[in-house]
Amino acid sequence: MATPRFRYDHIHLRARDPAAMARFFTTLFGAECRPEGRDGRYELTLDGQLLLIAPSNPDFPAEPAPGFLHLGLEHIGLGVDDVDAACEHLRRLGADIAIGPLTAGAFRLAFVRGPEGVMVELLQRPR
Repeated sequence: MATPRFRYDHIHLRARDPAAMARFFTTLFGAECRPEGRDGRYELTLDGQLLLIAPSNPDFPAEPAPGFLHLGLEHIGLGVDDVDAACEHLRRLGADIAIGPLTAGAFRLAFVRGPEGVMVELLQRPR
């Protein structure tokens, strides 16, 4: 039997306020948002990758976001050419730069805190 081919498809986020979560990604990171879908759901594209945002499900109440750092899906990583310039830009837009910028080994990085405790890492790899 052949080994199945797995490929990236999407990230799915739940939010008490899906519109605020969608604005976080469109305003700060330039994600493109299709018009609001059914039941308050949003479909965004960020650098060609699909990001789905849905409201909490009333039949299955959501737990609050865990603190940072935690086990499981911890953050979304976005590559940038210059972390310091990216943080400066994001601060002007009102972003919460939770950590950094800082240097970790050969990398320069920072973390941006979004709605529902979502963390986005900005990562500058060595040239």
